[in-house]
Amino acid sequence: MQFCGKNVLITGASKGIGAEIAKVLAKEGLRVWINYRSKPELADTLQKEIQDNGGNAAVVCFDATKEEEFIAGINAILSSDGELAFLVNNAGITNDKLSMRMKVEDFTSVLNANLTSSFIGCREALKVMRKQGYGAVVNIASIIG
Repeated sequence: MQFCGKNVLITGASKGIGAEIAKVLAKEGLRVWINYRSKPELADTLQKEIQDNGGNAAVVCFDATKEEEFIAGINAILSSDGELAFLVNNAGITNDKLSMRMKVEDFTSVLNANLTSSFIGCREALKVMRKQGYGAVVNIASIIG
């Protein structure tokens, strides 16, 4: 594949689908920004694996459901790389319960992780990409999400 930019931010990239996307895109020559909210050891392990295989990876910690944190994460990437070429909105959670047992807070947490974070990411990344004149956003979800 050929890319117009040099980096990609993948939210929720420390494990699962996000980690696999990070490995593939690193092999394609992009600097992969591994976003995580908790468990830095998973993000650090993935970064090391990518680097050991000749790729370029960095770790950025923020909660994708928090607007200020997401913006700060993008700004950290811009300060480091001077661009944000691609965003993969991958962060998401599941909270399987019967509806009659689910609290509003449980439902809201799923909406925030799976939808609100994608909205924030799209909005903020597209502001940057519009100024750059290039870039792309991919929104994904798992079967459960």
